[in-house]
Amino acid sequence: LELGRRVGIPGPVDAEPLDTTPAPALPLGLPDAVDRALRQGPEYRVARANERAAAAFYQGRRGTYLPVLTLSANNSRFDNHLFPSASIVTSVSFGVSLPLWDNGNREIALTQARVNRDVSRTVREDLERAAIRDVTEAYDAYETARASTDLAQQAVLVAVENNRVQELRYRSGATTILDLLDAQAGLTAAQSDLVQSRYANRLALAGLEAILGQRLFSGKQ
Repeated sequence: LELGRRVGIPGPVDAEPLDTTPAPALPLGLPDAVDRALRQGPEYRVARANERAAAAFYQGRRGTYLPVLTLSANNSRFDNHLFPSASIVTSVSFGVSLPLWDNGNREIALTQARVNRDVSRTVREDLERAAIRDVTEAYDAYETARASTDLAQQAVLVAVENNRVQELRYRSGATTILDLLDAQAGLTAAQSDLVQSRYANRLALAGLEAILGQRLFSGKQ
């Protein structure tokens, strides 16, 4: 029901079966991932856009200190004929306006714009400094989850073989039911760990892709 709500479908929706193939290696190295995150990562692009907008707004506020120049022209003709020519008056006016004081409102707005620009710049610089840490954390999380999945698959194989041996020994009377139940519980735990490791692997990949702002694999992972 929650999945259906998230995808906009009334009623329950089943998840698509997970791919059981081994998780592939990442198609790019850590330095390339950091560089790609800085260039096209959504969070970093938003920070740069906010900085540019704040800088442009600050420049616009500074323009209120500049003089305002006005130029106007007028031509008038007066007569009682269709094409008047008795009286022709032409005027050209040129004006200069220099704002000196508006009760400090202009200075307050300029200060606020400058502070907003500095804050946006600081946020962008902090995000870029943290890019190496964030990308490295997500990158290593995927590699760790990928290695954990391989170990979990090996643990399942071991648990399957151990359960088979214990079952044969129990049938031949060489062991007790407790040993067989313990082997079965171990197999169930190993299978559960494999499912959890695959989930962690997909979650780590999604986290890295969210930072980079792109899908790393074209197929289903």
